[in-house]
Amino acid sequence: MKTKPALLALSLCLSFAAACHAQTRPESGDLDLFPLNHVQLAGSHNTFDKKDEYEYLSNAFADVQMVEIDVWTNLGSWRVSHSNPLANVNNCPKSGLAGNERNQDLRSCIDTIASYHRDHPGHPLLLVKLELKNGFGSNTQPANLDDLIADIAGGGAGARIPEADIFTPLKLMCRDDACGSLYATPEEALAHKDWPTLGELRGKVMFVLIPGTVSDGAPRDYASALASGKARLGFPAIAVKQSSDPRTDYYGVNAPWNVIFDIQAGRLDSGEIPQALVRAWAARNFLLSVNDETPGGAGADVAAGRARLHQLAEDFNANIVSTDQERSGIPASFAIP
Repeated sequence: MKTKPALLALSLCLSFAAACHAQTRPESGDLDLFPLNHVQLAGSHNTFDKKDEYEYLSNAFADVQMVEIDVWTNLGSWRVSHSNPLANVNNCPKSGLAGNERNQDLRSCIDTIASYHRDHPGHPLLLVKLELKNGFGSNTQPANLDDLIADIAGGGAGARIPEADIFTPLKLMCRDDACGSLYATPEEALAHKDWPTLGELRGKVMFVLIPGTVSDGAPRDYASALASGKARLGFPAIAVKQSSDPRTDYYGVNAPWNVIFDIQAGRLDSGEIPQALVRAWAARNFLLSVNDETPGGAGADVAAGRARLHQLAEDFNANIVSTDQERSGIPASFAIP
């Protein structure tokens, strides 16, 4: 039987108490043995829109492991901006090359991530959260998104990021290392195993799709495409705004394709989303992404911010926390006991 990493860390602390001081949360350099569902990773809120903090999108990976990109599809193209549905307003340089003009579409944003990925072999897992503001469009369907990233239809010849370098739902569904057979859905897979360790995920990119503010349909449409074999790269994630599991109402029969939840921290603090609910999800190895824009308060107090991140981990098993305080020294990746 495989020893849980958190239990292993605790055992080592008990054996060498003088050296460990009961610390069971190694910082980022010591996390390779921990599965993704047993860590909290630092994330960035609206990374693409922070030109003052990050000249280029990929600069954020010096501070966090997750970046966020907002995408508009209403004109049949992939425009990246926060609130302007008709233009590209962002820190993605043309073709992903530093020094080129910024304010490009999603292709250049993916090129930017791809350049970082190529230039930093063996990098920690890179998470990319895509908020499709108005959902998918007529010429911007899930399969089109997969092709934009990895050229699935072309066999990968024109891939910006090769499919082999992306951690996908299908890879999670592998029954063994050889992937000779698959579990039926990600939910079924996680009923039998943990997520891969951060060591196994080194050098990988992972895409997560969340609902948009104009239309919440993108994760639902992507889950349907996963179930029918028309998409295969990204993980759909539902935004939780109620006190019960929203997956069946939102996805219908495709609910088992969602194993990631996206929640505003205030809904957890208020009890609107019960602690028992998110802990039940954690017990099923589901991931929780929490948005807390200022964990360190208005003054970005590092000690208070770190304490807040640990509290979100202890109370809610928050696996990813997105903030607006990326450069304050507050965000950190650590193991969840």
